[in-house]
Amino acid sequence: MAEKPIAPSDARKAIRLFRDAVNQIRLLQRSAIPRWSDGMTTWFADERPPEEREEFLLYNDAELERYREARDTLQRSIELNPYFPDAYVLLGNACSEIDGDNDTMLQYYDDAIALDPDNDEFHNARMSHHLSSGALDQALIDLGHLERLQSGYAESMREHYEKARNGG
Repeated sequence: MAEKPIAPSDARKAIRLFRDAVNQIRLLQRSAIPRWSDGMTTWFADERPPEEREEFLLYNDAELERYREARDTLQRSIELNPYFPDAYVLLGNACSEIDGDNDTMLQYYDDAIALDPDNDEFHNARMSHHLSSGALDQALIDLGHLERLQSGYAESMREHYEKARNGG
């Protein structure tokens, strides 16, 4: 992929757009936390995970619309500066949370890691998804990166990996 030059004004605008999206998403998460807490308490009381995505409503319709706007803002930020990996991770999270589109989320995580291969937070996020989806071979690759990087995540993710590998 040939790198295209980015004008300083576009880079600054991309950063502003990214920050706007981050702030919007943080506000949405804060408003949803009480609902999430209530839902999790119910799950643990029942000792079962939700069977369908709608069973545990992350966001109401108005919040989802604002989240979609934040996602669009992230996409505009990436169009202006395609070399900012944090925007890809946040965009991936948005695709998963809004639409349940984990394939697209993983592609954005991959894009972020391609730009910043030594970022342990990116490997940790991707490994968490791989563990939850049962893709243990892929999780092991990320675990190897975390251990090579001597990440603070490595030990706990090794435990999660071993538990998943042993059917836990």
